Amino acid sequence: MGMVSQQHCNRGSGGSGQVDAPTPCERRNMRLATLSACWGAIPQVLVKDSGVFVIFAALIGASEMVAVLSTALQDIALCLLMLPLAALSDRIGVQRQIVLAVFAAAVAILIAAAAAWFPMMATLIMMLSLTVFAIAMSAYTSSWFPLLERIVPLSERSRFFGRMRFAWQLTSALFVFGAGWYVGHHATIGQLQLIIVVAAVLSLGRGYFISRVKMSPVVIEPMRLGAAIRDAVANRSLTGFGVYLFFLYLAANAAIPVVIVFARNYLLLSDSMVVTLSAVAMSGLIGGFLASGLIVKRMGVKGVLLVAHSGFALLNLALLCVHSSAMVSVVVLALILVLYGFIFAIASVAVSSELLELASPSNKAVSIAFGYSLYAAGLGGARALASLVLGSGILAESWSLGALEFSRYHTIFLANAVGVFMAMALLVFVPAVTRKVGRLPAM
Repeated sequence: MGMVSQQHCNRGSGGSGQVDAPTPCERRNMRLATLSACWGAIPQVLVKDSGVFVIFAALIGASEMVAVLSTALQDIALCLLMLPLAALSDRIGVQRQIVLAVFAAAVAILIAAAAAWFPMMATLIMMLSLTVFAIAMSAYTSSWFPLLERIVPLSERSRFFGRMRFAWQLTSALFVFGAGWYVGHHATIGQLQLIIVVAAVLSLGRGYFISRVKMSPVVIEPMRLGAAIRDAVANRSLTGFGVYLFFLYLAANAAIPVVIVFARNYLLLSDSMVVTLSAVAMSGLIGGFLASGLIVKRMGVKGVLLVAHSGFALLNLALLCVHSSAMVSVVVLALILVLYGFIFAIASVAVSSELLELASPSNKAVSIAFGYSLYAAGLGGARALASLVLGSGILAESWSLGALEFSRYHTIFLANAVGVFMAMALLVFVPAVTRKVGRLPAM
């Protein structure tokens, strides 16, 4: 197949413990992987982390619950499908699966944009299309990490993840900032459709650059999925770390999409300001990814996770101070989003490096998928839970504490903070904290 090169390029598994400087071919592969991430991340960010689809959902008549739930679909799909899709990638090849996933995702996002042309079924078409998009992104992600494990030398991983994520976040942030400028004070459906179409076309670059990555052919004897899952679960270090990630991000990951809805529906900020705030949050991610390599190296995974715990909790509490659309409140909100993005970025680099390190050498794809599935379950579960809470109406519209009045959004921010503090008890399951590793007895 022309799309999957069989030339000998890398030294084999990136987890082999090599500490030599990367070869020219390895540098080329890492550069191509970074370029693919820059092009492909734009629609993912547009759906998951920008205000574009939140506003689009509102304009086609979708409820607040649907708007928040749409941002959770990618992580929910990862949780449910990453394991079988990782097993599939062992059979058809990681590059081929990525290229196919890229084309499927582009088609899905284009159909989502077209949903507005069918007013009676707009919400249904949008959600079904975004579900297909999420499934395609799961197929991509389940192949992406095994591909990186093969092309990125172990000694380069923290630096590579930081630089790669800095690059794609910068690209996506510039795109979202441009979208915010383009839509003006009040967005129209046509404007948002054009933004989505451009993002879909640009995302095809991901498949092009991945197809040019050169990897040595590796003979893989895929395990049966059941045996592979049992092997991953038996990896006590990986399982413990995954359980910890699930509960931490179940409490921490709903903040940004809820803030976007809060800014539009409670603070009544303009559409351009809402999109700009989402880009501001991404600027925090950019700074975090830029500094993450140095920070993770100096502080270690343990130090980074302790900072993340404190930061996530304190910043959710700080959101209780935002009550109006006054300039000072908007500035405080923007600062909170920048710091939240910064902490999220350095934590995600530590998480990715640790997952690759803990994965079983003989079962890389499914082991990584298992750990990442638990991580994604927390990420998606947080937003799904927040959407259900907002849509159910179980929270009081307002409540008071002394002279201060709070909304149901503030209730969610407070619950997030409490949940993050409670998750600290699970640090005992993190190998980087306890320095305990091991595997359960064979079943």
